[in-house]
Amino acid sequence: MKPPMRKTILWLAALTGALLLVGGGILSVSGQSNPPQNEGGWLSALLEEVDERLRSAANPTEQALLEDKRSRLEQVQQARQESILLAAPTLTLGVCPPPEPTPNPDDLPQGIFELDGEGDYQDIDLMAANGWRGRVNGNEVTALAGWRFSNPAEGLLVVFTVNAPFQEEPAPRQGGALRILSADGNRLTLSDEQGSLYYYDLAARRWLSRADEVVPTLPPLPTFTPAAVPCP
Repeated sequence: MKPPMRKTILWLAALTGALLLVGGGILSVSGQSNPPQNEGGWLSALLEEVDERLRSAANPTEQALLEDKRSRLEQVQQARQESILLAAPTLTLGVCPPPEPTPNPDDLPQGIFELDGEGDYQDIDLMAANGWRGRVNGNEVTALAGWRFSNPAEGLLVVFTVNAPFQEEPAPRQGGALRILSADGNRLTLSDEQGSLYYYDLAARRWLSRADEVVPTLPPLPTFTPAAVPCP
């Protein structure tokens, strides 16, 4: 091949490559409709772990607890996605997936229940040992007792009310993990690793100084309906 001809071919190849790079850049800019994949990657990893446990779970109670945990993780994930949408209102959305069924609270175990190694709620900085579920002031309430991931010496009780913000209730003293021992109506008796006893009134939403302390019942927590993700 003659040198002039080789230079012409090389020049055309370089020009074609440059055009492809520019075109690819335009397409990538115009097609930026999804948030970065690494955003919330830890949450996706937790969901995958729960899904894997669900596939191998055979006990109905264990399945219900995992479904409950998955539902709360999905709520956190949805809230993150909605915050991204609010920050970028021009984001182009794809077709919305069909809504997933929400677990019926009445199908979940009531009263005190054990978590049997499924109490890793890292998204809310809680490692739970056991829990209690029931109705308080007409609302479905779940209380999980354990310790704070970031500080294992701090016992922690987290109270969830359906469609309302959850409440963190650190133990009055640092004595390690909390565990629910018994429930008398809306009052829970708990102990820590040092053997100290604590009493918590779910209706008053506060720790008590003694088991028979009289405290006023607070009004039911205001609930909310989660906003639907907008579709095009």
